[in-house]
Amino acid sequence: MEYRTLEQTDLELSNICLGSAGFGDKLTREQSFEILDAFVERGGNFIDTANVYCKWIPGAGNCSERIIGEWLKKRGAYKNVVIATKGAHYDFEDPERRSRVSEAEIRKDLEESLRTLGLETVDFYWLHRDDPDRTIEEIMDIMERLKKEGKIRYYGLSNYQISRAEEARKYLESKGLNGPYAISNQWSLAGVNPGKNVNPDPTLVEFGEEEYLWHKKTGIPSVPFSSTAMGFFDKVYRMKETPMPESIRAAYWNEENLKKYETLLKLHEEKGYGFQAMSVAWLLCQPFQVFPVCGVRTIEQLEGVIAGCGLKDFQL
Repeated sequence: MEYRTLEQTDLELSNICLGSAGFGDKLTREQSFEILDAFVERGGNFIDTANVYCKWIPGAGNCSERIIGEWLKKRGAYKNVVIATKGAHYDFEDPERRSRVSEAEIRKDLEESLRTLGLETVDFYWLHRDDPDRTIEEIMDIMERLKKEGKIRYYGLSNYQISRAEEARKYLESKGLNGPYAISNQWSLAGVNPGKNVNPDPTLVEFGEEEYLWHKKTGIPSVPFSSTAMGFFDKVYRMKETPMPESIRAAYWNEENLKKYETLLKLHEEKGYGFQAMSVAWLLCQPFQVFPVCGVRTIEQLEGVIAGCGLKDFQL
């Protein structure tokens, strides 16, 4: 892996960000520790989590953060990694999915995350959802207060429409401030079929042409989730051995993605490139900073995405 200084910050980040939504859900504590250890051993230092991860499991609490907090303490790794976490997600037990983007609720989530992770300050804090009924000025003022208090160092917006991100940028600029420092929306080489996302949550925001042009114009970094489309291209390649999950097929099976697959297949056959590596390399070679968030379940999968760092100037 390589390191890049996140624009307008002093954060030196590995160009692959380890996603941890599966910690405590699809991976046990021991398996999660194994992935964390392997990621750091291979040069990774950027780890993404969220206060809400695992709260979809009744009684589980924020166990992704808890596992990471235990790992940080056991390994003494506080100074070796950059932790990004998120707050202000709606409550899974609320059928109306009412917004929690208020100062009291943001602070509640942040304080819980700090305790669980064993940190005094979060290096990078994401607002996990937007509240269109609140002005962006109000939301940015909250984040700036938290920054001044030393609770967070830098912050970004996850699942925000690009029009809202631009409002935030202009407002902060008018105050002589930087930010938002990054945007985290869903983006990968494989486009999602409209209305068929693997996660049907309507509050998710997918990356499109408007987002691309905005990032290119402003230079604000992207930290996309679902960055390898759940391994779609690799799953197409392995379909004869392992049936593709129907949810992934419904989300990504379309003519455009299959054309991309044929191009990737040719490169795989000619040069031996892995499908996960090519998916990551495509993101890393954009004309603005991209730090793909990659969630993995095995060391083999981890090595597959890290291999993408070695594919320079990758184009399709």
